Amino acid sequence: MNVYNKTEKFVTDAFAKAGKPTDVNHAKRTVYWVKELKPDADESLLIAGVAHDIERAFYGDWKKGSDDPEDLRKHQDLSAAEIEKFLRDEKYDEKLIVRVKHLVACHEEGGDVDQNVLCDADCLAYFEEKAMRHVKKDKADGKPLDEIRKKIDYNFQRIHSEKAKKIAQKWYDEAVRELEK
Repeated sequence: MNVYNKTEKFVTDAFAKAGKPTDVNHAKRTVYWVKELKPDADESLLIAGVAHDIERAFYGDWKKGSDDPEDLRKHQDLSAAEIEKFLRDEKYDEKLIVRVKHLVACHEEGGDVDQNVLCDADCLAYFEEKAMRHVKKDKADGKPLDEIRKKIDYNFQRIHSEKAKKIAQKWYDEAVRELEK
């Protein structure tokens, strides 16, 4: 089994054990979007895509969608540490481990070219599958509309590439329309 497939199984099993099947779908959709944005993505970028939120399988939803910089840093660092631990336990190549950890450590805001691709793919997976659901749930729960809008805007503004923005635009617009109903 290659490194990516073994990592995907690790992620899938970890989220299944944690009772978080929607996180598995998000991880796989992030990989899909990585491939769409960068067809020649290397194995490290694909591994980072599937494992970018792995800490949630071990530490729960303590972040609860927060965009607080300290929470984001902690989330990224915990995810990077968990995937590093898995890759080291499996005795994979040091260069691969360092690169995956580097990518996961900045998946929320991006940084270099590949971190930006990962960030954009994460945002696309969010908009594709979660944005509308979150808007409806947050509205039903009585969350202030300006807070809901702030989250939608924040996730859209995280996107770096014009290609990803163009893809996300329809889902962003649908979420805003739902919010304004």
